Amino acid sequence: MWRMLCGLWVAAAMAQGPAFEVADVKANRSGEARMAVDLQAGGRLTMRNVPLKVMIVFAYHLRPEALDGPAWLGSERFDVVAKAAETASADDVRRMMQALLAERFGLVVHTEQRPSAAFVLTVGKSGAKLQASEAALLSGQRCVPGSGAPDQRHVECKHVTATFLADYIQELAPRDFPAPVVDQTGLTGVYDFKLDWTPTTGDGDGAGPTMVDAVRRLGLEIERRRMPLPVIVVDRVERAPVER
Repeated sequence: MWRMLCGLWVAAAMAQGPAFEVADVKANRSGEARMAVDLQAGGRLTMRNVPLKVMIVFAYHLRPEALDGPAWLGSERFDVVAKAAETASADDVRRMMQALLAERFGLVVHTEQRPSAAFVLTVGKSGAKLQASEAALLSGQRCVPGSGAPDQRHVECKHVTATFLADYIQELAPRDFPAPVVDQTGLTGVYDFKLDWTPTTGDGDGAGPTMVDAVRRLGLEIERRRMPLPVIVVDRVERAPVER
């Protein structure tokens, strides 16, 4: 009972937080497999044919396995078109999505800490070597293919945070990091940097810098640990969104 009351309190608090200027949510019964999530310039968020599970994972910035809820969350599909202020940060947009889920789907959740495997991103002994940059709009925060040795991969990032970097490392090198990469650098700024590494193939690693080496050149370290990580547990959610 107390857990449910806490969840309801959280949902009410979110509803009074940042909200989209306009938001439209509709069921998608096309039967198509392909889905898309796109955060565009000007603060426009578009989701097409997306399961409710993906919407919750996006809103709470989770890996899919860190969500505990009914199985149908992965099968019911929806379209979302929402507009945030152009100056909204990524965290603002996620909080807006949390509020939208609470409002339209009656979503109530609570968080539990469960022991999990993880990789921890920390600052090395010699200090971070990231180049500080000016804050930018969401449309200006990006990572794009870079240039360099042809037998390596190269990515150049601008105006991004250490938390973004931690998430992006796992996305770029999933073979090397099969568990979440958690930011524990304590860095709060936005930075420009470049990553150069040789992907792990699974057929025997070739010569060249690993992703760990690439991160180390930024003055950062990654090590594997077992640690408590948050899991979002769904207490209540409706299958059909409330019309607005």
